[in-house]
Amino acid sequence: MRKHNKKIYYSAGLISIILLPVFCLIYLKSIDAFTNYGSIDLYRWNGKDFKKETTQFLNSKKFKIVNLTGNIDSDRAKLNIAQKDIKKIISTKDSIKGIKFHFEKKSEYWSFIRVIEILQIEKAKVYLPYKNDIWFANPRTPKPNKNSKQIKSFVCGTQYTIYVDETESNIKWQEIIVVLKKYYLPIIAYILMIFFTFKRIMHERKGNR
Repeated sequence: MRKHNKKIYYSAGLISIILLPVFCLIYLKSIDAFTNYGSIDLYRWNGKDFKKETTQFLNSKKFKIVNLTGNIDSDRAKLNIAQKDIKKIISTKDSIKGIKFHFEKKSEYWSFIRVIEILQIEKAKVYLPYKNDIWFANPRTPKPNKNSKQIKSFVCGTQYTIYVDETESNIKWQEIIVVLKKYYLPIIAYILMIFFTFKRIMHERKGNR
């Protein structure tokens, strides 16, 4: 009579093989390993360059002052209103009104970034960061004059596009998709390894019956 050697499978080992990558992903997520960081090139006026032209430009505008105090709810509400005002100023080509964002001592860094985002989203042509303020206004549209020389405009800011309309859930899904695209080969190999391991176990169990 032929003896069948029954193989013993260590269930804890199989479970650890399955759960190890899951715990690894959870750990990497907890330390923000998948977070993408970006940067914006921003010119801050030093108060000296083009001083005469800049001062004349600012003095020719009527600025609405937006004080950012560090109160999150209050600052968010103010910025939402300011964004609508900026959109209106740009769409109507208003060259008289402007907005001055003032950052008080307790104001937080996110509010500064949010102001830059708003200006980029609304495609502001001219804005001037100086000390604790950011000044925004539309330049006057020059009247066409054939005899005049071409004047170079002085623009403070950058033309990078920043998208902030995505909801948090969409951002989470995008992060997952990025990870899957980046590590799709190891993930496929791992899934196949588990599949063939269980297939072999089931096949051997049927053969031992």
